[in-house]
Amino acid sequence: MDEQDLESLVRGVLRDLLSRDEPSDGLAPRGASPGVAPAPDRGGPTPDQSEDDPAGLGAADLYADDPQPLPGLAVPADPEGLARLRAATTARIGVGRAGPRLPHRAWLRFRADHAAAMDAVFTDVSPEIIAAAGLTPVQSAAPDKAAFLMDPDLGRAFDAATAALIKQSCRSGAQVQVVVCDGLSSTAVENNVPDLLPALLQGLERHRLSVGTPLFVKYGRVRIMDEVTGLLDPEVTLNLIGERPGLVTNASLSCYLTYRGRPGMAESGRTVLSNIYRDGTPPAEAGAYIADLSLKLIQTKASGLDLKL
Repeated sequence: MDEQDLESLVRGVLRDLLSRDEPSDGLAPRGASPGVAPAPDRGGPTPDQSEDDPAGLGAADLYADDPQPLPGLAVPADPEGLARLRAATTARIGVGRAGPRLPHRAWLRFRADHAAAMDAVFTDVSPEIIAAAGLTPVQSAAPDKAAFLMDPDLGRAFDAATAALIKQSCRSGAQVQVVVCDGLSSTAVENNVPDLLPALLQGLERHRLSVGTPLFVKYGRVRIMDEVTGLLDPEVTLNLIGERPGLVTNASLSCYLTYRGRPGMAESGRTVLSNIYRDGTPPAEAGAYIADLSLKLIQTKASGLDLKL
């Protein structure tokens, strides 16, 4: 069996799974009506297939902007009530079946969201994104992704050579030091930093605050910002870091800010803005707000629980 025959077989099996007449799903195959059997697969393209969706599975539905799968109830008792519930939560409700076995389309959407979350953790931020943002790249003490995930302490510190390089080549004593870390979501950095960082730097310039050399820390955790503070002695250090991804979004970014932070400081000393992404706080808006917040930290000489907004 050659590769073309194998692909044809896989397409046929997957279309058959999705097109079975399952009343609890309430979903017909793309381009067909409920109860109508799909045309037999003869190895050629079908109207449902495209370059981005060769199996005709409806990838546009799996990756739609709606954070939930398409509703799977054929005849809901209260359609308007179901619509209100779905609008009020990101929970996967109304998929068409309770129990351990989901309808095929809901199961595929779950697997697609899980795969996107895994990709956010295990891929690296593109070097082009880092360069375009004007960030100076450095790396934590973690030698690779596996070590970074297995030992969080490695992502909280630099080795001696990197620490010396930062101290020698970066501006020290600035009012605000910007740090960007991949954290647990490279997707969050790539999706948000290109819009957030210009708005942030523009806001800091508007407030006439001096800015240190913006850094990108590969394999960085939140506390790596304290090491940067110890090396460069800024008043305010802020860390833009990818949040742990979930099945609702893999692109959420957080910003942690400290006033006169230091290695070993308590977590209560950090001010946090989270859920920065398209469906949370938009990145450009977040950038402007973080600039205002940085000024507030300098004016009050406080952060975390000591900051009175």
